[in-house]
Amino acid sequence: MRQPRIAVIGGGISGIATAYHLRRRGLSEFTIFEASESLGGTWYDNRYPGAEVDTPSHLYSFTFSDFDWSQRYAAHDEILSYLERTVDRFDLRRHFQFNAAVRSAAWSDERSSYTLTFADGGTREFDVVVSCVGFLNVPLLPDWVDQKASSVKIVHTAQWPKDLRFDGLKVGVVGTGSSAVQVVAEATKAADSVTVFQRSPNWAMPKGNRTYTPEERRRQSRPLRYRMKFLHEYYKYEKVKILGKQDQPGSRTNIRMRKIAENHLRQALDGRPDLIETLTPDFPFYGKRPIVNDLYYKAIAQPNVSIAPAVREIGADGVVDVQGHSHHLDLVVLATGFHAARYLSRLEVKGSANADLQEVWAGEPAAYLGTCMPGFPNFFMLYGPNTNAGPVIFMLECQAKFAANTIADMMRQGARRAEVRRDVFDRYNSWLQQRLETSVYKSTTNYFSAPSGKIVTQWPFSATKFWWLCATQRRRAMVLKV
Repeated sequence: MRQPRIAVIGGGISGIATAYHLRRRGLSEFTIFEASESLGGTWYDNRYPGAEVDTPSHLYSFTFSDFDWSQRYAAHDEILSYLERTVDRFDLRRHFQFNAAVRSAAWSDERSSYTLTFADGGTREFDVVVSCVGFLNVPLLPDWVDQKASSVKIVHTAQWPKDLRFDGLKVGVVGTGSSAVQVVAEATKAADSVTVFQRSPNWAMPKGNRTYTPEERRRQSRPLRYRMKFLHEYYKYEKVKILGKQDQPGSRTNIRMRKIAENHLRQALDGRPDLIETLTPDFPFYGKRPIVNDLYYKAIAQPNVSIAPAVREIGADGVVDVQGHSHHLDLVVLATGFHAARYLSRLEVKGSANADLQEVWAGEPAAYLGTCMPGFPNFFMLYGPNTNAGPVIFMLECQAKFAANTIADMMRQGARRAEVRRDVFDRYNSWLQQRLETSVYKSTTNYFSAPSGKIVTQWPFSATKFWWLCATQRRRAMVLKV
């Protein structure tokens, strides 16, 4: 049968995983459209000082591509090198088209195909579309941000200028999440002063990052050893997350993890009861994504660092906090995260009968296995609703295989349409939300939820269960039509 024309939107980790698994299934007629000038996605955009992963390097790897990691938690440049190496290792670069931002994908019931419209106004037609744009890609800018109202330089961590340095500057950092603490730890080394604007503190876990010895790197470079290292890290995640029910309030594991975080705070800030009180959250552990960092507390105790309340407005030469105090600054770093719950907000998707995906979702994104929706044939997405979990790359590969296997089935059977059954979609999301209702995610305001309060980003079960569903339920869930 004719090879289907496949558009992969996004050239980050998801796009690379999709490309590899499409090729594995003999599907070669695909193009990866990347809006940036190079591959990498999140790791190309987020180049702020101190950027590193908070998942162990070997777990933050493709199952099909190993790497000589230099430390337990890889930094930005090493991750980007890994992605570049993987693309070249499997001859995927020829499928990339850079500086190609896709603005919309519109399905035609008559032609059984999608028309993609690009930022430059051009259009192209494809049989299948796989969205790999993720959900942490639209920076969240506070209402008070106004570049024209102040001479102070304002930069979001996801839009970091290549030549920006902290040397001698008075720096303000807005936020207390993972990006914020990494920026603060780096800024204290060179800035004249650092002010952390904190709306609420976050739980922080010790990271234990370290550089591998030459002997460790030699051993871990062996394929079997590398695989064993991956499985060891994977098992540790599954044990804590699932057997311990970490996301369930009052569970022994949740309580134990909170105690570890409390001990980490007290030990790192011994002798500073003022900071301990200021940095202790008032919500349950895992109510927000915990920080995994060894350097933040040490940095926050430095004499050139101070903690201030949340920002109220921008001023002529700095910011004014909610208590009315003015802070004179040279640089304001927005570590304010992303519009996480607004899936595909930069990509207009029209399905069967010209249905608009955002209107169908009505502010509460939902998908079957985070991958497909009824009424939107031949459209797949990776890192979609309710797929955020620890072994994220493993989860993405499960979705990539689901999409690639479905497309391969279409080709073998001569089918022109593949769509998830409505009853399967409804049962799945009912089951998922029933479990999430009892989770600790509901205990506080976080990026996990839609404005309605519905949890739309998190996966509450094991990564193994997600793999099993993707591997065994595909054919009973998907309907193929000739």
